[in-house]
Parts: sequence; structure tokens; C-alpha cells
Amino acid sequence: MHLTVIPSDKQIYLETSDTQYPMRRCHTIDNDSEFWNNVDPRIHAIQYHSDGDKHIEYKNPQENVSITDITTLQKYVDRFNLTEQTYQAQISWDKNNVQITLADGSKRAETSEEKITRLGPRP
Repeated sequence: MHLTVIPSDKQIYLETSDTQYPMRRCHTIDNDSEFWNNVDPRIHAIQYHSDGDKHIEYKNPQENVSITDITTLQKYVDRFNLTEQTYQAQISWDKNNVQITLADGSKRAETSEEKITRLGPRP
């Protein structure tokens, strides 16, 4: 697993080498100021690579602090996973389209209002 957190950009990058569900994605989480307000403002970046770098990089003075285990970063992994679930739900919602059959047998695409009535609001 490779995790990179850039608090100033409100971004979390995650790459996994899971053979069943490999993933490389970045999420910008700019709608959760409470989450970011709880991050040490001195942090420039956090790097956690299961096979390499494991450190927190501070802005001033330029300093790296080692990370000994992933539990230190679990809140970032959890927040990334929550955002990823929402992202996947949005993709499913966007792709879930139906054709409406009219009285004369012809078809048309459903309207946005019909889709929202059928599925509820977009996640």
C-alpha cells in the first residue's frame, strides 16, 4: 500500500497492489473542514509506503519523522475509503439509466426528475 496525504491541498492518494481490487486513486476532500482542522498544520506531507518510505514531512523546519505503523494513519485510510464508497455509488447512480416506453411503443430516456424519483438523489 502507498498512502500520500497532502493536507494543504486536502488530498489523499492511495495505491494498493491487491490482486483482486488493485486501485490507484486520489480524492480531494474539500467539503470536510472538521477533518482537516484536526490535522497538525505544520505537516506538509505524509508518506506511507508498505515497502519503503514511512514518514511525516514538516514544513518548517524541513524535517521528516518516521512512522512506525499504519495505525498512526488509520484516520486517513478510513476517510479515503468513505470518499471512495461515495465515489463508487455516484458512478453506479450515473450509469443506472432506463428507457421509458411510451403509449405508442416508442422509447425515450428518463428525465432527471424521473431518475431522482426512481433512485433518490445522487449520492
